Formats: sequence, C-alpha cells, structure tokens
Amino acid sequence: MEGRDKAELKYRATEIYFTGYTITANLSSGALNACSYEAVSNSTTLWQISNPFLDATPFVTNLCSAILLIQLLFLLFHRLPRFFSELITGLLMGPMMLGANALFSEYTHPMRQTGATETLTNLGVIYYMFLVGLQMDLTTIRRISKGAWGNALFGILLPLGMGAGLFHLLPGKTHFENPLGAWFWSVALTVTSFPDLAQILSDLKLLRTEVGQMAISSAFVSDIASWSFLVVTITVSNGNTRAFILPTLAFILFCWFVLRPILSQIIDRDSSKGGNYSDLCIYSILTGVVVCGFITDACGSHSMIGAFMFGLIIPDGELGMMIMEKLEDFVPGIMLPAFFVLTGTRCNIIDMFSNINPFAVLGILVLACLAKIISGFLVAMYYGMPVREGVALGVLMNAKGVLALIILNVGRDIKAVDNQPFAIMVMTILLMTILVKPIPLWACKTTKHFRKYKLRTLQESKPNSELRILACIHTTRNLSGMLNLLELSNSTEKSPICVFATCLVGLSGRTNAMLIVHDENRNSSSQNYPPARGRSDADQIISTLESYERRNQSMSFLPLTVVSPYTSMHEDIHNLAEDKRVTFILIPFHKQSGAEGMQKENSSIRLVNQNLLAKAPCSVGIFIDRGLSLKIYNEGSHRREKLNFAMFYTGGHDDREALTYACRMAGSLNVSLKVIRFLPGKEAIEMMDMEEEVEGENQRFVDDMYLNELRFMTMCNPSVTWVDRSVNSGDEIIIAAKDLADEYDLYIVGRGQGMIKPFALGLSEWSNCEELGPLGDALSTSDFALHASILVVQQHSVSTMKNKGMPQHQEKAGLETWKSPLSSRDLLNIVNHRKKTDEEDD
Repeated sequence: MEGRDKAELKYRATEIYFTGYTITANLSSGALNACSYEAVSNSTTLWQISNPFLDATPFVTNLCSAILLIQLLFLLFHRLPRFFSELITGLLMGPMMLGANALFSEYTHPMRQTGATETLTNLGVIYYMFLVGLQMDLTTIRRISKGAWGNALFGILLPLGMGAGLFHLLPGKTHFENPLGAWFWSVALTVTSFPDLAQILSDLKLLRTEVGQMAISSAFVSDIASWSFLVVTITVSNGNTRAFILPTLAFILFCWFVLRPILSQIIDRDSSKGGNYSDLCIYSILTGVVVCGFITDACGSHSMIGAFMFGLIIPDGELGMMIMEKLEDFVPGIMLPAFFVLTGTRCNIIDMFSNINPFAVLGILVLACLAKIISGFLVAMYYGMPVREGVALGVLMNAKGVLALIILNVGRDIKAVDNQPFAIMVMTILLMTILVKPIPLWACKTTKHFRKYKLRTLQESKPNSELRILACIHTTRNLSGMLNLLELSNSTEKSPICVFATCLVGLSGRTNAMLIVHDENRNSSSQNYPPARGRSDADQIISTLESYERRNQSMSFLPLTVVSPYTSMHEDIHNLAEDKRVTFILIPFHKQSGAEGMQKENSSIRLVNQNLLAKAPCSVGIFIDRGLSLKIYNEGSHRREKLNFAMFYTGGHDDREALTYACRMAGSLNVSLKVIRFLPGKEAIEMMDMEEEVEGENQRFVDDMYLNELRFMTMCNPSVTWVDRSVNSGDEIIIAAKDLADEYDLYIVGRGQGMIKPFALGLSEWSNCEELGPLGDALSTSDFALHASILVVQQHSVSTMKNKGMPQHQEKAGLETWKSPLSSRDLLNIVNHRKKTDEEDD
C-alpha cells in the first residue's frame, strides 16, 4: 500500500477505536476489521449493567427515521418518482449529511447494529424481487413488437459498452485488474425498472401512446436481460470455474419445468374446494420464498435470484393478487427503507472526486445518462417516430429502481466495485431519476394547442363520414343495453360506425393505471392486467364484445380495458377520446334499474360522469338502460318490427345534438321516431324580460334553421313525425310527457344547456342529478317512465373551449354565435358564413 493509504487506514482505525471497538488491520491488503465489545453480567438479578432497551433503540430509530423521511420527501417532491425520495433519504442519512453527526449516528445506525440492518435489508430485497417476479408474465414476450425488441436490444448493448468504457476512465489499477467491476457498472446502466416505469407512464398518462407501449415492452425485456446478466455474474464471481453456474442453472430449470406444474395443480385443487385460498397455502408460499433464496445462496449465487424465480412460477390469478395485497405495503414501506439507508451509508460523495478532476466526474455522469437516451432516440428515428418522442423514449428508458441499486450493492459486497465507482453510479441514478418525468412530459405534449380547434359534435359531422363512438362499460349489467343502443345507431356503408368499446375497471391497491388493447387473438398489448376484483367482469365483457363483433359486421369494434382510479378515470377517457378522434362518448348512468325501480347508486361512477361532462373533448350521452335489450328481441329471438322513440325538444345546442343522434337512429328500419317540440306560450313569453325575450328569439331562430334542415332531410322517411306544442312552464312539459306514457321505448332529450328561463324554472324543482339536466332528471324520477330507457345528450359547446387552448378570437366569435343577443339578420349572416367556411374546409 502507498503511504497515503496507510495513513488513511490508520486514521480510520483510530477513529473507530475511540468509539469502543477493537481494530485488526492488514496493511498489505488494506483490510480493516472492527470488533465491538460490551460488558456482560453473569448476575441473575433483575438489575443489569446495561439497559437492554438501549441496544434495540438505534435499530428502531433508524428504521422509523427513514420511513418518516421518505414520506415527507415524497410529499414535497410528489411530481418526481417515489424512488427519488427513497434514494435521497438514504443519502441524507449517509456519512455526508445526518450520518456525519456523531450523536445522530450513534443513536440511529451504530456499527454494532449493522448486522440487524443488513438482515432486514436482505429480507426486504428477497421479498421485493419475489414481488417483481410475481408481476411478470414471460408469455408476454411473444407479443412484444419488433420495435420494442430493437429498442430493448440496442438499449442493452450500447449501455454495456458505454459503462465498461467509463469505468476504465476512473483512476486506479484495480479497475483493470478486476473486470467484474466494469461488468457490474454496465449491467446497472442497462437496467430499466419495469415497475417504476409503469408507474411513471401512468402518472404522465402515456401508457396508451406509442412511446409508452414501446417503452414498457422494452423495459420488460431489459429487466429480464439484466437479471440474467446478474445471475451469471454473481455465480461466476463466487466460483473458481465457469462450471460453478451449473447448480444455479439446474435449480432454475427445476423451478420452471417441475415445480411450476406441481404448484399449479396444488393451487387449482385448493381453489376448487371453495373458490378461496387457505391461509396455509398463502403462508406456505411466503415461506417458500425464503427457502428458494436459501437454495440459490447455497448454490453459490444470491438469495434474491431464488426469490425472483419463485415469483415467476406462481400462477397468475387470484392467488397472486392476494399475495401482493399482503406484501405490497409491508415490503416497500417497512423493509426496503433499511436497504436505502444501507445504500446511503455506503455512498460518500467525497469519494467521487478522489484522484480525479471534478469536470471528468461531471463528464462521466453526463455520458452515463446519455447511453440509454441515445439508443432510444436512434431506434425511434429508425421507426419514423417524431424527434421529441424519440427523446422522450430515451429518457423513459433511463427509469431506474431498486434493481439497479441491488446490482451495485452486490458488486460492492464481493469487492468488485469500490467506493468511488459506487458513489458515481448512485449519483448517476439520482440524476436519471430527476429527469425521467419532466423531459417526457415536455416532449410528448401534443401540438393540438397550436392548431385550429374544430368542434367534435354530431351536429358538425359530415353526413357521409365515419362516426366514432367511445362506449364506456363498467359492469356486465351495462353491456347488453349499450350494445343494443349502438346497434340501433344505424351503421351504414356510407356512414359506418367505429366503436371503441372500453371496459372501465376501478384501480385497487397499488396496481399501476394502464390501458389494455385487445387484439383478435385475445392477447393484450400491455404487460399488466386488471386487478383480480375487476378481472372476471373485464374478461367477460371483452369476450362478449369480441363475439358480438363476429356476429355483427356492420360496425367495427376495438375492445379496450382501462384500469384507473375513479378520481382520475375521466382523464383517461378524455385522453382516449382525443387520441381516437371520437365524436360521441356513451356512458352508463350511475344507477341501475331493477325489479323495483332504481337500485342504490354508485357514487364512484357518478363522480366519473360528472367530471367527464365538465371536461369532455366531444359530445357525451348518458344512457339510462331500463330493459332496452329486452325489448329488441321477443320470444324465439325474432326482432320487433318497430321500436318507438320520442325526442323532447325544448331548444338549445344540447337539444340540437340530441336530435341529430335521434334522426340518425331513425334511419334504422327498426326505429320509429316522434319529435315533439315544446314552444313557449304567451304566459311564458310574458314572464321573460326584454333581454331574455331577445335571447329566446335568437335561440328560436337557430333552432328553426336547424329543424327545417332536418325536416327536409327526413321528409321521405315515414318513420319520423314532427309535432309542435305550446307550453308555459316545465310542469306542462312533464304533463305532456305523462300523456305519452307506455308508448315509447326510449326517450331522447338534451341536457338542457340553452333552455329558456320559464322551462328551466319549472323543471328545476325535479333536479336531483345535475348531470342529467332538468328534463332528463324529471323523466328519470317520474312514475310514467319507469319502464322506458332514457338517453341524455350534452353537446361539446364552444363555451368549454376555454380549457382546450382555442385562440381568443375564435373563442370570442363562437360565444357570439351562440350566446350574444343578436338580431335575426345577424344570425342569418353568421349561419351563412359558417356554411361557407364548412364548404371551404371540405
């Protein structure tokens, strides 16, 4: 050893000596052994020399401090991944920050408590890797696209070479004498944490995008490859020959081809007895995690390898979800904080700049971060993706997690990585974690805010164009009525209907939000699956949709499954509607009809409906199904000749949208439509002041223009009839509707935006559900419409464009079109201008 190293070793030995340890130093090898001593009493009395509680206090204080600090930092930096808060906590409790205080260090993590901390750390790592294996399904590798394969392979090879080259730039002979250090560095760079990336994509709402799908698929391959590299590296480094890997390989093959089928049979037999798994089965599996870890450790590998392999062979299903529910809070929340603290105590930032220029360290950090970014960007360019999405893909592939730190700690344990490379790589991972959210969020912003916004409404759609409908389904109860309503929407060759049938599954536990696109072979393009509680309903809904599509060739169906919290589910629906350029969203009512009327409402679904109505990018229809499916088919499965629909028209843009959809359905041979227009009588006109009267006249002029156009279009359709009635209040509308009781199978109404004041005042007394509007709510609670289904339509009006980034001059013009008290001549000029603009766009 050099004189400086001997002096440093002597200084450290002296420092430890004053804390109460016996030092044994080997100056030739640089090894330093510290043995603690304590006084032990042989007395059998209750009085002891030392307080036994003081020995356990540092360990508990250390763990509690780490848990509280992680939660506090996550509250402060909630926009960054949780892994950032965990890693920062470890660094804060390390030797550079709080750990530098002798008093804090003595009462949180003294050297005599290192064994207890490392034991908890090893258990936490074992069960964490078991959970990672439990969440993975190797069969999904067959469904990964070529682009994702290319991104994964290039994202492995380039960081491997970059990591090895950067490692050898560090000073010291040991880097060349011990090539395992370069290999551990390279493997740590190749890791893309699959669980952390899934959570990041979920938070950024990028799971359903092309970038998100390619990133999550590539991360799956990258994790498997990194795990395989780690198995080989650890096994070879612990043995004298390469044949030392054979016992570990034999155990892996035994688990996959022997133990996995046996476990499947045992678990199936246990579940078939009552549909539930016994506690003995669950706890036996939890014990098997430790047993498999012990076996791989005895084979010369690492215990986490056996735990990961055991998680892979657990059959996917209800049992896996039950195990995850028991461990997902305890392992990451209680056991893993000790691992981050141990990592922080091993990371000293001063070691980064030992015998090296600080600018060289900065260059190594930047180049290490650029390895994955460059590989992802080049792959994106090869497949013709936009430049910004290529940058986002590369940055997302830098998502690190616990596995990267595990690799570094294992390398340090076997003395392949010393303090300087360890500290540099930990800071590199911290830098990657800081950038992994903001850059993709900026890069993947769509350019819709910079383009002219066009209304996506049924009224503005061209007659002979494809109609795109997003049909939302929560449970199997919504399925039949929604399908029959879609079938009655009159899909034709000139105006086909494309339905994005979306099964909505509420998020449970800590499962990541996701979008699953189902192809013709019932495969899923996402590597995640719905929670067990919603999986059976989701599978049944998707299966029914696919069989319905095979029977009905008039409409095209794309089955989707959205798994999201109810509080943010409307955002997923909104983004999906924008991505698919949907014109109309159909959502079920939050109450289900039963034998005795409405059942108990679902407040979660109601919250989704309310949020969606406020922020939808297109028109929305709320469907109250009261047996519409039972009225389409009679005994012998013969279709009824006619279904009677009624459209109650009170005026306004919502009613115009509802009438557009009603006239489309009237084109079906099975539908007879009656449009009943309610006009204000003399008493209603007298109730309005001058401004309201002028606004009513303006609204009536627009309604007259549009209704005359529809009457002309349907004049050759005998199934459509038009009736005008004069009423003076909303109560008279309900009385008129009551006279039509039991005559109609479906009532179609607008939500009521733009309704004149006398009508709205009379109907406001009925209002219990604002999302239905005054007339729709009155119909839903009335006695005469208990057996008729109701469709309430809200048009995507120009007043909601304030949140859509529409230019101010367009917003102002739109508001003048619909809300300003204009004269009939002005309205006629505006209508003619709109028609001329539409012809120019065509």
